[in-house]
Amino acid sequence: MKRNLIGTLSLVVLSVLISSTGAFAQSYAKADVPFAFTVGSAQLPAGTYEVKSIGAGNSSIAIQNSETSATAMSNARREQPRSTRAKLVFHRVGNTYFLAEVWRDSTAEGMILPASRQEKELAKEMQLAKAPSGGYEEVVIALN
Repeated sequence: MKRNLIGTLSLVVLSVLISSTGAFAQSYAKADVPFAFTVGSAQLPAGTYEVKSIGAGNSSIAIQNSETSATAMSNARREQPRSTRAKLVFHRVGNTYFLAEVWRDSTAEGMILPASRQEKELAKEMQLAKAPSGGYEEVVIALN
């Protein structure tokens, strides 16, 4: 009886691991980012990155540097497909870049990352300093 229970539990755990692996790492695409940037609280260097949606509902993303293996993860909101090309959208606030959106193509859902506390604070500081247009700019990088 005990042996059957252990065998059954082992099969259940194995099947969960196998089925969750497919949902965990669905590759989006690669991009060459020519500047250092922030994802959540992680600072990443310039380089070639692979972006993946992760989690059961694909409600998070992971971005990994191909050369250094530097990785960051963030929650993301899924957005309905738009007429757009495959791209990463960054917010530049002052001299700091923040990953804001990931779009695979016009037929796939996009992923919108929430603004981090650091991004909000920098934007507020730039407004108080009366920088032109708040020192804010959207920067778009094409996905490969």
